[in-house]
Amino acid sequence: MKFFITIFIYSITLSLSNKANAQTKFDISAYPIHVQSKNTNKPIILFITGDGGWNSFSTQLTNELARNGYPFIAFDSKKYFWDKKTPLQFGKDVQTILDQYLKEWNKESFIIVGYSFGADVCSFLPANLSKKLSDKLDAMVLLSPGYSTGFEVKLMGMLSSGGPSNSEKYKVYPELMKLKIPVSCIFGASDDNDFKLGLKETEFVHKIILPGNHHFNDDILVVSKAIIKGL
Repeated sequence: MKFFITIFIYSITLSLSNKANAQTKFDISAYPIHVQSKNTNKPIILFITGDGGWNSFSTQLTNELARNGYPFIAFDSKKYFWDKKTPLQFGKDVQTILDQYLKEWNKESFIIVGYSFGADVCSFLPANLSKKLSDKLDAMVLLSPGYSTGFEVKLMGMLSSGGPSNSEKYKVYPELMKLKIPVSCIFGASDDNDFKLGLKETEFVHKIILPGNHHFNDDILVVSKAIIKGL
């Protein structure tokens, strides 16, 4: 009798475990991400795209970073933020994704790289991750960030770049001032970006100016080198 009870309990436990694992996989697959692993000792790059989504700029840039040995998780902002989110919800979803891939790829640390809209929203990630996970964050690189974000992709924002950027609810500057990790804010010299002028450098926050416009004239090699230099 004890034997059958033991088998029954084991079967129930195994069933619940399989269900939990299946749920985890479902949760991960539900996110609009693109991943590429690398058998190197370099940290994971979590790349948050601009509001244009997984376009040629994002694809080429992450592929170039991978060519330099960095595994990446690319997060499609256009798909994810088409419906409005909050910093807390974004942090929770990124936590789920990073927990999965840090374990799966046997990595101990990660780096956040965000472009434009993605740079704005990712500024809020460190404060909305668990302490255990945020302690694994080595550095942050923001490409063409602005003063604020609404955590929602808007058609008007997709059709324009540059100009005043301080009208949205969530302010980027205070979040950057909280950070105690290296933060590189990279701007195009000809980009009409008010944050480029207003940002003051600190012990941790550094400003880098590259040739080009809001997307750096699509010079992927120059951008990737600047990112890697800031890590």
